[in-house]
Amino acid sequence: MELDYCLSNEWLLTNGLGGYSSSTLCGINVRTYHGLLVASIYPPYGRRVILSKLEEWVSDGEQEFPMSSNSYPDVIYPNGYSYLEGSEWGSNYIRWIYKFPICSVVKTVILHRLQSALTVRYEIDDKCSVKIMPLITDRSHHLTRKSGFARFSTKGEGNELIVKENGKSLMRVWSNQRYELQQTEFWYYNFNYIKDKELGNNYLDDLFNPFSLTFTSRQFELGFGLTRSPAPSLESPPETILELIGRATLDFLVRGNRGPAIVAGYHWFGEWGRDTMISLEGTLLMNGLFNEARDILQRYIDSSFRGFLPTYFRDHDGEPSYRGVDVTLWAINALYSYYKYSGDKNFIKKNIDRLIEDLEWYLKGNGIVRMSRGLLFHSGAPLTWMDAQFDGNVVTPREGAAVEVNALLYNSLMIIDHLLKELGSEPHFVYVAEELKKSFNTYFVGEHGLYDYLDEDLRPSVEVRPNQIFAISLPFQIVRDEVARKVMEIVERELLRPYGLSTLSRSDPKYKAVYGGERRTRDQAYHNGPIWPWLLGAYVDAKARTEKDPINLKSLIAYFDPLISYAKSNRGFLPELFNDIVPYRAGGCIAQAWSVSEVFRGLSKLLAV
Repeated sequence: MELDYCLSNEWLLTNGLGGYSSSTLCGINVRTYHGLLVASIYPPYGRRVILSKLEEWVSDGEQEFPMSSNSYPDVIYPNGYSYLEGSEWGSNYIRWIYKFPICSVVKTVILHRLQSALTVRYEIDDKCSVKIMPLITDRSHHLTRKSGFARFSTKGEGNELIVKENGKSLMRVWSNQRYELQQTEFWYYNFNYIKDKELGNNYLDDLFNPFSLTFTSRQFELGFGLTRSPAPSLESPPETILELIGRATLDFLVRGNRGPAIVAGYHWFGEWGRDTMISLEGTLLMNGLFNEARDILQRYIDSSFRGFLPTYFRDHDGEPSYRGVDVTLWAINALYSYYKYSGDKNFIKKNIDRLIEDLEWYLKGNGIVRMSRGLLFHSGAPLTWMDAQFDGNVVTPREGAAVEVNALLYNSLMIIDHLLKELGSEPHFVYVAEELKKSFNTYFVGEHGLYDYLDEDLRPSVEVRPNQIFAISLPFQIVRDEVARKVMEIVERELLRPYGLSTLSRSDPKYKAVYGGERRTRDQAYHNGPIWPWLLGAYVDAKARTEKDPINLKSLIAYFDPLISYAKSNRGFLPELFNDIVPYRAGGCIAQAWSVSEVFRGLSKLLAV
């Protein structure tokens, strides 16, 4: 396998607890987040790298060849990648085929569902031994550690090996075949995580090798885990693209200590409220997982504070944080989708008063949001989805009346009134919704479609951004049809790309096409040009509402073929964003929940035309 190809392609397996297994195609870890066993200590939070990787060598007694490769400062060693001929990425496994002068080896890593464990399976076609040296650590997946931070030891217990850290069990190791055990207790120094170095993050790491295991069997399995569990059957990926993306949505659903949750993205994002609510239809409802959707909605509704639902749950303890002015509004939209799919009136009846109370906080003000001149204004930044900041500098503050937040509020008011009618009650928000719609069409409509936001003095931002699409895409459209058509014209001319919607017009002086470099450079670009795939879902909704010709609508499938091809090559996963310049390199998280779920929803809608 070519080294450049290896280093630029990553794989990911998830275990349904927030943990995962991930690396590059040839096993060279290039991120702190890479590891064979990354366990969620209190699911879905507290992810820690336990088993970073395996050092492996094959031998016929006279010659020895490496299977593994590592990045060290200024060198890749050993050169196992050069013997790698192919790989196969399944739903719960990754397989590699190695061709050596002395034998061939097929290696398969299988991640166990709802367990912090994995099985590594080896199949050898000739008489070769395989020497395996686990490289372990115990650290947050965000950080690196230097040698000596703990004392590791190994103890045999029955047919298992117990690796201990400072006398406490860290990891269990087991096998179905006999092996020769050698206590090594070596530190390996200065693993160089290339991508983290490029991003200005911590990137030098030390790993510990407690022992080596040498196998002479033609077929054997080796298990690693916090607890022992049997190897699951292999699950091949679905064949059709829609099934493939639909299956990938389920990798973001996790069984947490407080119930089901949706992880926003792998590798580094935890549970975020906005991402959860936007992803809920594509991840859960379209897969028929109504109970999980109901439980997630209930947990968020029960956690509301002065009208706000949690923006995220902190990674270290799972406690909620409230920083998003739109999370409650996205949750009401998700609730409406849940009702349309499930018809669950009892759930609506149980929660309708609480949601009315939440919206009343928006209308009377809670110290962050307030109504003025018929519109919703918010103070403080960043409080919308465009939330990049560094060193106290907010890149896209959007403080005031944000276009999508006001469209979401109108949508929420209309949804609650609709649900009240469904329950046989009188609508509650008729007057305020009418006033909001009138003010919105008075103040937001401009030369470039809709203004992105208005400041406290109603001075508009003329930046051309995709946020205006939500004034059309949401179930209850806030703008007149002629305005909707103008918005679509602007969005398609300025922002539409084969991978989603760009976040800023190329004619804007703030526009930056590339997301890369160190934190400051990345954050300056984050919402100022790069393409976000999750916006495709809203674009398709808006297009379906404004385009009367079904042939034109269906032709969008061909337009988005590059995005579809990317998903095919990455087992249905889609990244957080793409650069807005050829060759449209992926950036941010390699697998983002709302990217996958909204593309799944949008493509399903187009194919159903």
